[in-house]
Amino acid sequence: MYIIKEMDDKDFLENAEKEKKELAESYKESKKQTEERKLKEKTESEKSQDELEPIVNAPMMDKE
Repeated sequence: MYIIKEMDDKDFLENAEKEKKELAESYKESKKQTEERKLKEKTESEKSQDELEPIVNAPMMDKE
């Protein structure tokens, strides 16, 4: 009976470590996707802003 309990503990620890590693990888991927989405939203927002209010470079602006 003691041997079975020892093996169960070992399996439990192995599974816990495996899940911990998977969670860390999942978290890392989630952060990456969030950053990519923020960059994409920013560029889409900038495009929309440019369509509404295009920036025009006037010749007089360069003389300062």
